[in-house]
Amino acid sequence: MEEETLEFKDLDNMLEHIRTILTDAGLNNLRVKFPADVTNINVRGSYVYINVSQDYVERGTKRRIDLSMISGTSAFARMGRQLALKSSSDLKGKKWLFEGTLSFYKPRASFSIWIDTIAPIGESDIAARRREIYLALKARNALRTEEHDLAELPPIKRIAVISSSTAAGLGDFFSNLSLQYPYKPIVHLFESYMQGNRTVPGILSALRKIASCPVKYDVVVLTRGGGSASDLMYFDNLDLGSAISDFNKTYCPVLSAIGHERDFTIPDFVAWKRFDTPTAVARGITEQVNEYVASLEEFANHLDDEMNWLFQRACDETDPKRLGIMLDRIEDNMNRTEHFFEDEIRVLSGTILHRIGQAVNELGSFNPTRYVLSIERTMNEILAVTEGLINRAETTIQRSFHYSESQLDYAGLRNQLDRHLMNANGQVELLDKGILRLFDDKINEAGNDLDDLFNDLTLHGGYAASLLFGGVVLKKADRIVNSVRIISPGDEVDCIFKDGEAKATIDEVKSEV
Repeated sequence: MEEETLEFKDLDNMLEHIRTILTDAGLNNLRVKFPADVTNINVRGSYVYINVSQDYVERGTKRRIDLSMISGTSAFARMGRQLALKSSSDLKGKKWLFEGTLSFYKPRASFSIWIDTIAPIGESDIAARRREIYLALKARNALRTEEHDLAELPPIKRIAVISSSTAAGLGDFFSNLSLQYPYKPIVHLFESYMQGNRTVPGILSALRKIASCPVKYDVVVLTRGGGSASDLMYFDNLDLGSAISDFNKTYCPVLSAIGHERDFTIPDFVAWKRFDTPTAVARGITEQVNEYVASLEEFANHLDDEMNWLFQRACDETDPKRLGIMLDRIEDNMNRTEHFFEDEIRVLSGTILHRIGQAVNELGSFNPTRYVLSIERTMNEILAVTEGLINRAETTIQRSFHYSESQLDYAGLRNQLDRHLMNANGQVELLDKGILRLFDDKINEAGNDLDDLFNDLTLHGGYAASLLFGGVVLKKADRIVNSVRIISPGDEVDCIFKDGEAKATIDEVKSEV
């Protein structure tokens, strides 16, 4: 069967057809990663050309592949700093691990490989570079000097996450942050490249955005989710280590969860706390919040028990049975006092009768002077005994009343009850203030989010606001259609959506005014 021959009107048309086929097949813009020996480096204008080679055997003949790869000068400079290269010639004569994008170059009908990541072959060079940065950070007193626990922090309510939206570790983090409303923290993602030479600039930019954000975050989580040594080596950067260390001191703690348990990078040595995996940091935050919730519930239960105890004691102090017992004691004391007084009156009456009998006996030998003296002496004795009896009775009554009053102790009971109620009232006020503070925080956070959204819409205008909420913008010529008065039937308008454009013709115009 004869193969089909494609005919094109010119060379440009043919190459465009080839590029379309390659794109549809997934070959154009394909990510590739491979080792190769560097033979030469050339800088021309804004580009760096890296020549690599490899020997191979085909049909018994030894052949050689020579390939020239491309990198932008700024990207190549970042990769050179990451690799601690003194000059670009340090790449020559060595085998390196390259990563980049395969792209069809139409003017020459050839493929080009745009390089964005270069790593040494083997982990020994990477470990040596990490050790060098570690010692430099140690000299700056930037390393973590003690191990921390999340329990040292207030309840975590706002979290800033630095990661790529496509990172596997980010999904693990969210799926293991198992807290329910109203205790689930607010989480904002600050996107950054987490692989290649754009890793450090991306993370540093995210830290600056977090520091300038109106939201005051409690912690920053730096997470990725594992990878090879060559993938993680771009986290080993002196500037990044210093920035994280300063951020811990000036803003809030940074929690690192970049790789797996066996993976260590420079951020792990300077972060406020290191976690083995993204799952571990999410579970740690969950446990911290749950412990605070449990302590709050324990305090509420304790306060409830204390209030119940105070009210029960108040009821016991004013119990009718207790008051009845005190009343019986008072009546008993009054009865004893009355009996004592009756006894003393009988003694006094006997004494008076005895004195009168003596006086009658002496009438037989009446002596006026002696009689008068005897009467006076008897009256004085009666007065003295009566006065002593009255004083003793008054003292006994007063003592009985004082004892009865001390047993009842209304003032002490009232003061004690008032003191307990004041303490309970203070604890209730503290709880009320805590709850009001929590509601105020939630309201402020919602207000801040609405303010940010309003500012963004104001900054970009109604055009951006319409597109943001999935609407469409109509334009007649270069003018935005914002009223039916500026269009007529038959006019052609451009319909602009957030993901494309379309054209339309006005058939009918209706005004609601």
